[in-house]
Amino acid sequence: MRYAFTMFCALFSTLVCGVGYMVSERMKPRSGMFRRWGSRWGRWLFVPAGLRVDATLSEDVSRLTPCVFVSNHQNAVDIPALLMALPVEFGFVAKASLSKVPVLGHAIAASPSVFVERRDPRLSHASMQTAAQTIRAGSSVLVFPEGERSYSTEVKSFKRSAFTLAAEAGVPVVPVTIHNAHELFDERFRVCRSGTVRITAGDSFRIPGTSRSDINDAASKAREIIVDRLEAPDASRHIAVESPVAARALKSSQ
Repeated sequence: MRYAFTMFCALFSTLVCGVGYMVSERMKPRSGMFRRWGSRWGRWLFVPAGLRVDATLSEDVSRLTPCVFVSNHQNAVDIPALLMALPVEFGFVAKASLSKVPVLGHAIAASPSVFVERRDPRLSHASMQTAAQTIRAGSSVLVFPEGERSYSTEVKSFKRSAFTLAAEAGVPVVPVTIHNAHELFDERFRVCRSGTVRITAGDSFRIPGTSRSDINDAASKAREIIVDRLEAPDASRHIAVESPVAARALKSSQ
């Protein structure tokens, strides 16, 4: 019953917030519009489901933008959780197939996000070049370098594209760890439990060059940071991020 209600809320919030964002962007474009509507979308989905989001930020990520966030990927709630957790504007590097989804596809296309065609190497390369230009222009993006959901704490090998993107754009990589979303939600078995999704972000680093070894080392380093957090999470700076107040409090404390 909880799962069915959550999916109804997901459909409702996607329609309302997707249309609301596109109308707002068309009528009065403003910086941070995608994050505001994305955070609202997440809350409208999470609150009825009995879910919350808590974030641990090991540094002021607002100082690092533009950047490339890289995160492990456990299940379907990761995206709304990240939109609530990260206190900065960012888009997603999304599968091209999502562009065909009504409302959601149009909302993503209007955001700082970039669609990537993974089936065609030439189109994939071109879309990554477009993403690099978007980042250079000042927009951060988030990538799930595993390329698929794990439904566990297992972190699969990272694909190179996210790190190639960061290296070519000359921006920092910011590892983001989703700790326990798999314990609370599993769309495969229609399971939804109330609880708090914990997310950790920070420990940024820059990639020194664009060679294959630089990219491989960066992918390994980001994955190691995420795995280490999963094995021994550090809550040295723990804040709830259900409203923008948390982000402002963190920034003022730096």
